[in-house]
Amino acid sequence: MNSVLSVYLLASLSLYCLLLTVGKGEGQFVPGRCECYDTKITVRGPLSDLKVTLKGLTCNTDQIIVVMKRTSEPVCVNPMGELGKQLLRCWKKTNGLDKKRCLRRRRGQGKRGQKQRKLRGQSKESKRRATPIPALG
Repeated sequence: MNSVLSVYLLASLSLYCLLLTVGKGEGQFVPGRCECYDTKITVRGPLSDLKVTLKGLTCNTDQIIVVMKRTSEPVCVNPMGELGKQLLRCWKKTNGLDKKRCLRRRRGQGKRGQKQRKLRGQSKESKRRATPIPALG
């Protein structure tokens, strides 16, 4: 009777330890893969959200995911591209707290702005030569 009780106690203790081990493994984080496989250098249109995941155990590159405002579609941005570097720099500067500030994009000047920038770089003499001479007569 004593040996049956000790075997039963040993079996129940082993089962309890096994359940504890399995229960702990269920809640542990298992490293996955990168979320971004296909990245774009730039995106057109307004952006509504930004998610940045720095490189770590799960992925060996920084991941920048923006959500397009019009389509609500998530798009992965290349962290080596101009937009990716700009978003990553802003995100790090704000410690990831002010996403909306990082999503505001400056508008381009267009052709008129380019011409004005070119003229600013010229001397006054070359500007005078660039202006047409009015015809007399």
